[in-house]
Amino acid sequence: MDLIGNEHDMIILTGCNAAGKTTTSNYLRTRAKLHNIPHEDKIVTDSQYLFEAMQEDDQAGGLHHTHDWCMTGAQGHSHCSDQPLFPFTVTDNELPNQMRQQFFTKLTELSKTGKLWFVEWAAGVNTNPREDPASCIDYSYAKVKRMLHEESLPDSWLKRVRAIIHLEADFDVRLRLNKRRSIPALARPEALEQGTAFWLKNERILRFYGLDDFDQIEDRLQAAGVPIYALENDGGSRFYQCLELVANALFLPSMRAFPHGKKRGS
Repeated sequence: MDLIGNEHDMIILTGCNAAGKTTTSNYLRTRAKLHNIPHEDKIVTDSQYLFEAMQEDDQAGGLHHTHDWCMTGAQGHSHCSDQPLFPFTVTDNELPNQMRQQFFTKLTELSKTGKLWFVEWAAGVNTNPREDPASCIDYSYAKVKRMLHEESLPDSWLKRVRAIIHLEADFDVRLRLNKRRSIPALARPEALEQGTAFWLKNERILRFYGLDDFDQIEDRLQAAGVPIYALENDGGSRFYQCLELVANALFLPSMRAFPHGKKRGS
């Protein structure tokens, strides 16, 4: 099967945090292997670049994020050997902005290896109360669309996207899914790349991506000719049934049609 001969070698899983992106990418990688479709072992994730931005901030005095063990109101921090990296919380837009630049630049620079790349991208509108200083932190799709329009983010990666799978999940489902997660304090980016580590988040961090505004960027993606699959994650068996349909549509030539009518943008 000549799946990627036309250089459409990137499948992007996107949605709010804790909506099932890593579960989906791991499932699709398993299915790709089953159908002998070559794919890269590493997942490209925006959380990987947020983690790296946090580590760089630690080296510079930790002015743009905090940890549970930091003193309330402290300006900056430094780590002792026994103080964990996780969990951490960004305190302004410095690290998200740095993450976006590194992440989308990386997508433009991915090697053309003749294999599929699986990519995870989290976005959504901050729904923390306005009186909370954290309410200013912006991970929204609207922000990315605006930056693409202003050409402050590269857009050549769009030409390589084979499909975008948009994961949709209600907030209560995301809360339940998040509680199933765990991540070691000594996790490193390679664990995120392999799909073996997950962000364990409190409700405040989940609300950084509290409202899915994918519709704000959907027209930009459609204009680039990117097929979009909407996949609802109910936290149960129906999610996996629908995920199987998506996998068949992506990997089996005889099943390119998406039976339950949720494909958009083709």
